[in-house]
Amino acid sequence: MTLPSRYTTMETSSSSSAKRPAAAVTSALHCWSYTEAERQHLFRVSRLFITSYYVYVSYYGLFVLDLSSIDHPTWGDLGSNWWWKCVSVWNLVLQVTYFIYCTVFVDYADSGPGKSWIKPRLQQNKKIRDFIFVSLVFPVTIDVCVMFWAICAVNKPLLFPNEMNNWIPDWYNHAVHTNPIVLTLFDMATTKHSQPKLIESTAGLFMLSGSYVTCLLYNKFTTGRWIYLIIGEVTASLMEVIIYFAITAFIMPFMCLLIGHKMCSWFSSSQMEKKHKMS
Repeated sequence: MTLPSRYTTMETSSSSSAKRPAAAVTSALHCWSYTEAERQHLFRVSRLFITSYYVYVSYYGLFVLDLSSIDHPTWGDLGSNWWWKCVSVWNLVLQVTYFIYCTVFVDYADSGPGKSWIKPRLQQNKKIRDFIFVSLVFPVTIDVCVMFWAICAVNKPLLFPNEMNNWIPDWYNHAVHTNPIVLTLFDMATTKHSQPKLIESTAGLFMLSGSYVTCLLYNKFTTGRWIYLIIGEVTASLMEVIIYFAITAFIMPFMCLLIGHKMCSWFSSSQMEKKHKMS
């Protein structure tokens, strides 16, 4: 018995709609069927967009946001240029510096006015890139962003008072505290990073952590206030301050550093296995 044409139309429509998810998945994974050169070109272009994105975020924070006029009764006077004493801003500067360096000195070293002296130093530039990423960018980004959202989940006003929403939009908050994790993991997955020696990575990370702790202590001694309200809430003595900074500025970033070393090793071995299979 032949079905009416309307049922045939319904079957055809449902069949085509069922094929759409499969087509979407196929197109999303299609880039992995490219050649190695095509994939690397795609990743270089992606990092160029990431660099442009961070440049815009930095421009917005420097020239659009007016944070010098904030009058918060709980904070009081935090000193001049207090915005630059926030660890999230330090992390943003680190991200911008890293991706600009990747774009200029590695990804597009064979183009531009400085290619005559940049390209011969490409291998050295890659070593510097890998040291910055593995030793500083990855552990600082993971530590800062995870700690920010963990504290916000428990007691957000201690870290980001509700009044701050009047000055800082939500998208910028996520641009500084959420997107760096995603973009850092993307870079790790798409870039083959050589691992520096663990002792060298630790030394570089601890120098950066020590510099930031010094900045916070200097602001405390000059203004009588902590940049972050949570520090004053959880510390009441010198020993508690030492323990707080030992955990948050050294132990936790070091744990993230170890995780970064392991993940870089895993991604490198996975990429080597793919190359062997393709050959």
